[in-house]
Amino acid sequence: MTGIITSRLVPLHERASFLPNHAGKHFLRYESLTYCLMEQACDAYSGGLWNFHTLSNGGFFIAPDMEGTLQISWIDNYYDGEMSAEAAGIGISLMVQSQMAFITNEPRFSEAFHALREYALDHTEAGQIFRFID
Repeated sequence: MTGIITSRLVPLHERASFLPNHAGKHFLRYESLTYCLMEQACDAYSGGLWNFHTLSNGGFFIAPDMEGTLQISWIDNYYDGEMSAEAAGIGISLMVQSQMAFITNEPRFSEAFHALREYALDHTEAGQIFRFID
């Protein structure tokens, strides 16, 4: 039996090392891909602060620090729906981790993807997240 996976918001003093710790030498590509995909998915997104989260199962994700419900669209799979910034960040992070696994061929990204996917399965907006990334 697996326990509940929890999320911890990374405090400001730990942020500088967050992406280098999780993405290694690819952290700039990871960050750039994240912002690019969010710009494609959400017309309301125009840059800004992102919240970094670690998961109790070793996973991680980042989510834009935006209020309210976001309109998210993904033309590649005909998704159009609303979700919180956290849910959008989880979806974007899953996409980025999947792409980075193929780009780099490093196990860290497929491991991160599967850890985040496990967390997303129990998220209150799991249905929207998985429709978005499907």
